[in-house]
Amino acid sequence: MSGFSSAYLHTRLSIFANRLIRLPRLLALIDLDLERILSNVNAITGRHYELDLAYDDRIENQLINHALEDFRVLIRPFSGAERRFFHFAIRWFELVNLKVLIRGKFTATDSSEIQQRLINLGNFADLPNKKLLETDDPYEMLRLLETTDYASIVRQARHVYEEQGNDLFLLDATIDRSFFIDLHRRTCFLKASDAEHLRQVMGGMMDRFNLLWLLRFRFSYGLSPAKSFYLLTSVGNKLNSVELMRLAKLDNFEAVIAALPEAYQSLLANVETISDIEIVMEYYSLAIAADTLRNSTSLVSRVFSYILLREAEVRFLQALIKGKQLGFDSALIKLAVGAVD
Repeated sequence: MSGFSSAYLHTRLSIFANRLIRLPRLLALIDLDLERILSNVNAITGRHYELDLAYDDRIENQLINHALEDFRVLIRPFSGAERRFFHFAIRWFELVNLKVLIRGKFTATDSSEIQQRLINLGNFADLPNKKLLETDDPYEMLRLLETTDYASIVRQARHVYEEQGNDLFLLDATIDRSFFIDLHRRTCFLKASDAEHLRQVMGGMMDRFNLLWLLRFRFSYGLSPAKSFYLLTSVGNKLNSVELMRLAKLDNFEAVIAALPEAYQSLLANVETISDIEIVMEYYSLAIAADTLRNSTSLVSRVFSYILLREAEVRFLQALIKGKQLGFDSALIKLAVGAVD
């Protein structure tokens, strides 16, 4: 990357970072009505969001499409391995559609209803949604998906479906696991300094997912230690393969928490449910991304951190706005968006 491109990217990234809505301000939006929520979001972000003007421009699409446009601007100066890494990373958004399609077929949901749940990703979309919706059953959909760029991810999902049956959490976890393994592999093609910074951010994120998956596999699904370990990844910061195998052999939730590395023991000392652990660990991993965005010397890791933080912001706002549209009270919306006291 040229010096001019690097300076340009630093400037653009600073502008976009300053438009991110910090967690305290996001939480403050929960008690507002829809009109005031959008007014605040528009003022902070400099965007103009409107409610459901048309099907193709509903609020979910507006939020994601603005984020994708920012990502497009940020990755444009990159080339080679860096650009390929970011294009793959942004597929994280399309995994939402992949899960909607698979879930819909597995639960025999009408195709028109599945269509309404899909997010329009524009030029970033790789899935042939129309053809997938026209398939007759889950197996036909999986066969078609195995001809796409998501083939390796889908093969793992098929394996879980055939072995475990119609279990949607296991399917989602398998899709996420396969994606992150592939994403981690792509860091090997980057400059060593960029890869090192990236793995810190990704490692915090993978500790979060691995701990959640381990607890659910062992104590919600009753899977064996070996099977649970097999369904995890080994690319975390503090929870490496040795730690994960040791934790998988423990017999109850409390024993796992007590056996975590000291930093996670302190973080989760007063947490009593798997759902609350998911929330706390997500905040922890996003804090690593926020610190990287502010302080890292690696542009690659800073852009990746921005993508993670913006994706989390989009999810929060989507859940908040949907909750308000459905008339839910603030307490229920707080549960939906993962707000903890």
